[in-house]
Amino acid sequence: MTALSVAPSLLTLADIAELAHVQRPVVSMWRSRSAGTAHPFPAAAERLDGREAFRLDDVVSWLEQTGRGNNSAARQDAVASTALDLLPVADRAVAVEGLLALLALKAQLGTSLAGLSADDLADLADDVDPHDRCLYREIAALGGDVTTWAHHADALASASYTPRAAATSLLGRHHRLGLAAVSSQTFAPVVLGLAGRVAVELSAGGSRDFAVPDGDADLLLAITAADEEPGSVSVPVSDEPAARRARRMLLAGGWDVIDAVEDDDLVVPAPGSVVLVRMPSATRPGMSDAGVVDALGAIEATLPADGRAVVVGPASALCARLPTALQSARATVLRSGRVHAIVRLPARLWPAHPRQELGLWILAPRRPKVASGEHRTALADLRATSLDDAAVDDLVTDLVAAVEPSMKPGTHAFHFARFVTTTVVIATSGDLVTTPAPGRRSRELPAEVALDLAQAFARASEPAPGLAPRQVRAGEQAGPKTVTLGTLVELGHLRLVQGTRFHDSDLAAGGGVRVHSTSTLTDAVPGRVLTIDRLLLAGSYLRSRYTEPGDVVFCTTPRPAAVVDREGLAVMAAPVRALRRSPTAPAGLLPEVVAHAISTAPALGGWRLWQVPIVPTGQVDAVRTALAELAKARAATAERLVGLDTLAHRLVDAVTRGSVVLVDPDTSTQMEG
Repeated sequence: MTALSVAPSLLTLADIAELAHVQRPVVSMWRSRSAGTAHPFPAAAERLDGREAFRLDDVVSWLEQTGRGNNSAARQDAVASTALDLLPVADRAVAVEGLLALLALKAQLGTSLAGLSADDLADLADDVDPHDRCLYREIAALGGDVTTWAHHADALASASYTPRAAATSLLGRHHRLGLAAVSSQTFAPVVLGLAGRVAVELSAGGSRDFAVPDGDADLLLAITAADEEPGSVSVPVSDEPAARRARRMLLAGGWDVIDAVEDDDLVVPAPGSVVLVRMPSATRPGMSDAGVVDALGAIEATLPADGRAVVVGPASALCARLPTALQSARATVLRSGRVHAIVRLPARLWPAHPRQELGLWILAPRRPKVASGEHRTALADLRATSLDDAAVDDLVTDLVAAVEPSMKPGTHAFHFARFVTTTVVIATSGDLVTTPAPGRRSRELPAEVALDLAQAFARASEPAPGLAPRQVRAGEQAGPKTVTLGTLVELGHLRLVQGTRFHDSDLAAGGGVRVHSTSTLTDAVPGRVLTIDRLLLAGSYLRSRYTEPGDVVFCTTPRPAAVVDREGLAVMAAPVRALRRSPTAPAGLLPEVVAHAISTAPALGGWRLWQVPIVPTGQVDAVRTALAELAKARAATAERLVGLDTLAHRLVDAVTRGSVVLVDPDTSTQMEG
């Protein structure tokens, strides 16, 4: 029996601690204290590489018999904890890459791999990957042990619910297993995650086609991590191990991987696609600022008219002041009218160059009916900002809003970005993101401004919305009863209703059928409504499905968010979906509680793993009424907060322009600017 065939059934002490959700020393304590009892800790089965290895089945049975640990699903999770790190480094790489290949094969076939012979698996791998782009040789490398690993791949997929989730979990172990290569082109994960999320959001409602011209494995993985709805990705053919691994991850996620079309060594993206570029990359490792600017021009030149691009690279080339010749070349790209956003990111996000800052550009179609002199670019300087999860969420929302075709300054409450006329950005000789926005003379009459502000102050001083008083008494603490969303769907208590891929140009803010989108679910401005013309919906989107009253409409990106559609007769723009309560659902499964559970869920992990509390039967009616009142009060309060923010902005603008003079109510003294 080879080491490759033994590894899937063994655990180290560290693996056992991870499986039981305890600290490593706890396992040693269990081992010593259980000696001589009715249930002694399992004996080590083997000693490999100087470490003790324990049989997986023995450990799981012991945990179940003794009730030790904090993981009631240890048996289901055990398969993902096997000690692959016990294998020699060479065998370890063969096993992990082969496992990823088998998971990709399983995802493409949609069937179990168990029971297939080695020859059958080889033939199927050849059918799925006839040109050996990503998985055929990895499966062949497993040799006679391939059937053992096929069983393991089935078990991993079952434990993780999907081959995609299993592959993602396995890929996350690359650092621990010593298989992750770090190069001078590696960016921090938060940067790659940001680029992937922005690209996915820019594709929402469109063709969901992506292109990665350099075949950048990190960016390909960022797309798969950010998007649960697979589309297609165009990448150049590469035999590099990282590129092959990225292709396997895409196939495991159900993506269509297309060999890129090249013209004079330049990748030509398909119409409507979103292009992701990182500079420098593995294929272009030694890029100077001049090389980055030249590449930026090539990206703009090859980008389809309806295409979009996310470009990440050194801020010294994308944002900072440049020599005259390079400044002129960069300005040429700005003059195209396709640059919608420029961001300077904080330092220390490029491990090989910790003092070097990074920049990000967003290119998109030219705005319709906007003269070149009126085109604006969103600028954001995040050098003094910690790029935590909240900051990334706000930045993604800003960038997506900045690219909206109908976007106008003042229609979105930007957190980081500000609009500056592009001609001013082009003319600057310094750092692009610090370009000042020129002041404009107000066209409003001072008397009108003063009256408008007085009325706004009167509205802001109205009493806040209240809630009906309620009697609350102490209960008996029993802990919440929760069920995962995935389980509720599997049991048929909730039915998943998919959204429709709409073209951005078909959605507007006028009359028609209401549309739930990621922007309406996550926008801080309450009451924002998108619609689609009824005739257009009936003629072009025949498979669209209307919501019903009580549907929980939700999205997972850019952050988990959900609302209860109380009216129904709306449609959903993918990746937005709905959960519909079935007649078999327990009385305590309230749509309002499901929506709250989704909106407060962690962004990490698949939505099927999110826990939903079940309301006690005797409290259902009272809780439903109270939650409805709270939702109404919250909406009114949120609307009021937006009004206060608008009033503050309006007041500062009017006073600084000299349109009004604010009078102190106590002293009647005039406060100048």
